Amino acid sequence: MDVADYISRLFERAWKERASDIHLEPQAEGLRIRLRVDGFLTEADRVPSEYAAAVISRIKVMSHLDIGERRIPQDGALRISEGGMSLDVRVSTLPTVFGEKMVLRLLKNHFEMVSLDQLGMGEEERERLAGLLCGTGGLLVVTGPTGAGKTTTMYAMLQYLNRTETNIVSLEDPVELQIPGITQVQIQPRAGLTFAQALRAVLRQDPNVIMVGEVRDRETAEIAIGAALTGHLVLTTLHTVDGATAVTRLLDMHIEPYRVAAALTGVVAQRLIRLVCKECAGSKCPDCQQTGYRGRTGAFEVIRMDEEVQRLVVQRAAPAELRRHFRERGMRSLKEVIRKKVEKGETTFQEYVRVADDQSEQRMDLGQTCSV
Repeated sequence: MDVADYISRLFERAWKERASDIHLEPQAEGLRIRLRVDGFLTEADRVPSEYAAAVISRIKVMSHLDIGERRIPQDGALRISEGGMSLDVRVSTLPTVFGEKMVLRLLKNHFEMVSLDQLGMGEEERERLAGLLCGTGGLLVVTGPTGAGKTTTMYAMLQYLNRTETNIVSLEDPVELQIPGITQVQIQPRAGLTFAQALRAVLRQDPNVIMVGEVRDRETAEIAIGAALTGHLVLTTLHTVDGATAVTRLLDMHIEPYRVAAALTGVVAQRLIRLVCKECAGSKCPDCQQTGYRGRTGAFEVIRMDEEVQRLVVQRAAPAELRRHFRERGMRSLKEVIRKKVEKGETTFQEYVRVADDQSEQRMDLGQTCSV
């Protein structure tokens, strides 16, 4: 077995099948290879045990990792550019009982920006979001579980705001796309550059718009809210299941309710749903790898804060009460948005059940996240 050739062919297959990740998983009988396509992992190959270590070591060399260190996790990166294939690859290793597991995140390294119009939003949600972005200050939160497409939405919003007269600074971990005209900062926790530390520095850089990749702790939340209250438009993300839970998550970080109510202008909750394959209309074909689906689009719940919501926040209202208010104001929930896509034939009822119908009120009130 030519290991270098095998790895080259593996990347080529992943590229052709539109995979976002490659998983190399050591097991007793060898190395299992899986590809994540449209959010789902499928087995692609098996490498015999006698070649497993060589495959892992080869990728570690390509990623500038220590091939002699197998006891602790390592992170690296590599670039693939051959033929029509152009990829940046982020590499993560993890020691297991059978050897090192490796996950490769595949990112197209050419500039590819999605606009607000391409996210999959309904007209009502898109107009509401555009209105929120036109504000001169405040905190706008994008929320959803891991893999819901939050980063893509954040980049689309930054591109929408990107003008010569606007100073935009983003704090990211990692920087996934380089956007001309925007100052992007790579967070380096190991070097001491945390979101909170970087955010303090950015506030001395005369910003109009600040993007904080994720609010993970009270310190970052306090600084972000302070910036929002002093005239900056602050965009950030949280890991919650819907918009109402995002509001209460900020309170759970021990931020004073009146500060949350004053700073928060809106919440965008989202999920990614699989689209019916256009070639076979969902009946399965080679073009969709026999799944019936090809590609994904977003489903969005866009919430604009009002005086009543601010009053409820100050009173520490439960997510269920916030949801009732949103429904009374005519804001469509994620379930309603996905159901409409089913009616239009864009996706299937099975996707509705998978993504939306299992999000019980009890789970959402507990603030639990569900990977979809």
